[in-house]
Amino acid sequence: MLTLTYRYRIYPDLPQELQMIAGLETCRKVYNYAVRERKDWINSRKCSVNACSL
Repeated sequence: MLTLTYRYRIYPDLPQELQMIAGLETCRKVYNYAVRERKDWINSRKCSVNACSL
């Protein structure tokens, strides 16, 4: 089976580049917020071994 992959190069002008950077920054912030929420939720559910009910 042959799989073809295409790669395209883009040359954005300054306003387009700034818009793409802003979009990526938003994605990064949302992802980091979600990771922090998940870690906080996991840490809030932990208890020491002798304190957990069996």
